[in-house]
Amino acid sequence: MSIRRACLVAVTSASLLAPASVGVAAQDAAASAQSLAERVLFVGNSHTGRHGGLDWLIENFVAAEDGPRSFDGEALTEGGVTLEYHWNNGVPQAIREGAYDTVVLQGYLPGAETQNAEPFLEHARLLHGEAIDAGAETVFFMTWPRGYNDWSDIDDVIEAHRIVETELGASVAPAAYAFELAQAERPDLQLVSDDLVHATWEGAYLAAATVYATLFDRSPEGLQYTFGVGAENAAFLQRIAWQALTDWRAGTDLPAEVESL
Repeated sequence: MSIRRACLVAVTSASLLAPASVGVAAQDAAASAQSLAERVLFVGNSHTGRHGGLDWLIENFVAAEDGPRSFDGEALTEGGVTLEYHWNNGVPQAIREGAYDTVVLQGYLPGAETQNAEPFLEHARLLHGEAIDAGAETVFFMTWPRGYNDWSDIDDVIEAHRIVETELGASVAPAAYAFELAQAERPDLQLVSDDLVHATWEGAYLAAATVYATLFDRSPEGLQYTFGVGAENAAFLQRIAWQALTDWRAGTDLPAEVESL
C-alpha cells in the first residue's frame, strides 16, 4: 500500500508543476501505476505460511522489479488444514470484505486426499465462487506430494488442479510441476526438507517464483532477489518457474524421465 501511495503522490506533484502536456503524461503514468496495483489474499496451510509467508516472498519479488507495480498481500494460514477448514473458519467473509484483486488458494493434501479429491474440489468450487462474486480472480497454488521421495501421487495432484483450471476457469501456479522439472535437471538441489513435506529455502524460493509468474504473467528471470539461496541457484530456479508455468499452460506432459523419479 505504501508503494502505491508513493507512486501516486510523486506523479501528482509533478503534474502540478509541469506544463499541460507533461501533466497529461503524469496522469497517464498514475493510471498505469494504479492498474499495476495488486491486492492479494493467500489462503492455505504451512506450505503457504512458512519461510516468512508466500505473501512476503512475493512482495520481495515485486520489489525487485524495475517498474511501478505495487503489491499488498495478506495471508490466512494454519498448519495442516485444508480448504474445507478455511471454508468453515472465516475465509468466505474475509474474501467478501477484503476488496482483493486475487485470491490464492492452497489446501490440497496429497497423501491425505489423494484417494478422494472431492473434498478439495468441493471447497475449491465454493471459495472460487466467493472470490468471483467479490470481483476477484483465483489462483490455485499446486504444492508437491507428501513423502517427496515417492512421486507416485503427482498424477493425482495434476489431475485435481486440471479440474479446477478447466471447470472453474481459474489459474494454477504449478509449483509441484516446477519441483519435478528442477529435480530432474538438478538432483543435487534439495527442494524439500528432511521431513519430506515442507520446502527448504530453495524450494520455497521456487514455489514463490512460480506463484509470482502466475500472478503477474511475467517471468521472474533476471530479478535481483535471491532469498539467500545464492545468485546461481536463484537464476536456475527463476528459469524453471517460468518453464513450468509455460509448459503447464501449454498442456505439456512431464517428461517420462521426470515422472519416473
